[in-house]
Amino acid sequence: MRLKDIVLIVAVASLLLSSGCIGQDEKVVDSDGDGWDDEQELVAGTDPNNVDTDGDGYWDSKDENPLDPNIPAPRETPTPVEAATPIPRPTTSATPTITHVFEITDPADGDSVPRLIDVRGHGGMPGAKVRIHVYIEDEGDILRPAVGYVDEDGNWEIEDIGLWDVTGYTIGDEAMIYAVMTVSQAGDTIIRASENVTVYRV
Repeated sequence: MRLKDIVLIVAVASLLLSSGCIGQDEKVVDSDGDGWDDEQELVAGTDPNNVDTDGDGYWDSKDENPLDPNIPAPRETPTPVEAATPIPRPTTSATPTITHVFEITDPADGDSVPRLIDVRGHGGMPGAKVRIHVYIEDEGDILRPAVGYVDEDGNWEIEDIGLWDVTGYTIGDEAMIYAVMTVSQAGDTIIRASENVTVYRV
């Protein structure tokens, strides 16, 4: 395309624009941003620089009568609701409550028993861990590896506790046993030991 053709096209387009043959979008101005342009505001008699001309809490474009503060009824700021006083939660003690005496109930003190026995007891906290210690004069205090747990009724049992070695001991040898309960709760550990029970080998 030649230069003089381009010049001719530009000249014709300018002529059409100036004569109104080609429409141009007029810029719409809404000074207060309430949804009505300034021209609508002038027709309605509202203030183009105030979103709520009558001050009733409704923007002009959303107001049934933007010049009457009583139509619609002015918006009221809701009264703050008083905060209810929270009910205090009951405080709990970090130290567990042991409702029963922690004791060995079987075997009884002074019983004659075989080398392997089941130790039963009562008391303590449900779920607490129970271990059996055996004291023999020649060996001292020995912790047995078997573990039992206190049930919901406070009972516990640990099976097959070896009191003496298989060989080297005779009838009538003495062993002292006691149980130790451990309760771990809220970063605290409570240890409770039962009274000693002395038994003799059959």
